[in-house]
Order: sequence, then structure tokens, then C-alpha cells
Amino acid sequence: MAGISLEELLFQYFNEAFPILPGSSPREPEQALQQFYIENIGVIQTVRDPLPEWSQGDILDPIPFIDWSEEGEPVFFEAPGMIMNSTCDLDRKENIVLCPCLMLNDLKELSAYNDISKNIVFDFLFLGKCLTGDEWVVDLSHPMTLPRKRMIAKIQEESISRKHSLTDKGWYLLITKFAMKYLRSDDPETMGQR
Repeated sequence: MAGISLEELLFQYFNEAFPILPGSSPREPEQALQQFYIENIGVIQTVRDPLPEWSQGDILDPIPFIDWSEEGEPVFFEAPGMIMNSTCDLDRKENIVLCPCLMLNDLKELSAYNDISKNIVFDFLFLGKCLTGDEWVVDLSHPMTLPRKRMIAKIQEESISRKHSLTDKGWYLLITKFAMKYLRSDDPETMGQR
């Protein structure tokens, strides 16, 4: 009885985890991201009113975040935050991982600014118009954790509110962008040294 090769198993897993639209090559991981290019399909609706239960991709507001200055000093700020945890982990893990949501206009100084809204920059998930009616993005490069019990208490106190959940297409885009940012292969030289 012939077994399945590791390569075939990985491609099978990739295709199950990140569905590719019909007509896209299943052996081209970047095709997973290209299926969402605005030039190919137009603008997609990524957010909706909150689902009945909190879930991966929910946007909560306000969330306290911390960043670091070039001198190593903490910089505190509040922003909406998107939940990165898997939905099944939200009721059983100690911490909730969130990434800040930023207004696209605040990122004009970035060299990739014009490509962010096309969803072709791995660091950002473009959401479009939501929250305040402005165009928003999720900064996938700045994840942070907060204690789950404190988050639940703040939601119950209504000092943090659930603003949006992801649509089905928004969720696929999130997991695709996350995989492309954090799970792509190393360069051949590094892989050869492993």
C-alpha cells in the first residue's frame, strides 16, 4: 500500500486550511492571497455586525496597546483591536491575542501606503470603511496579549464593546494574510541550514 508523501500531505493541509478559489493553482501559496486582490474581484465586505458569540476576527474597542520607542521606552495607546485567537480558544485560554486597528490615513508616511488598500502588503489586513466610517487596517505586526478574564469583565461592564465580526470572506482573508506573514518558507539558504 503506497503512502502519501510529506509534500502531498502539506499541500493537502494547506488547501484545506486556506481554500483557494476555483481556477487558482493549489500549489502556489501566494495565489491564496492573490484571490483577494481588489483588481481581480473588486472590494469585498470584510466586516459585519457582531456575531452572537465573540469569535476570531472580532473588533473590540477600546483596547490598550503598548509599543516601544527607538530608545526602548514604552508608548501606550488605545485603539480598536482585532482578536487573533481561534474562536474555540476564546473560552479556554488564559490570554487573548489582539492586533491594533489603525486608520489608513494615519499610515501615509509608509512607502507601501498605496498598496495597503489593495491587501497586498503582508503586514496589514485592509478592512475598508468600518468603525468611524473611515478606512481601517489591522496591523498584524503588533500582536499583544491581554488576560481573558479581564477582557470578559470589561465587556460585561461595557467599557469595551464588540464593534464588528468578520464576514466569511473577511475571515478567509485574515487567515490567509496571517499565514503569509508568519508561516511562509524561509529563504533557500536558511532552509538548507535547518
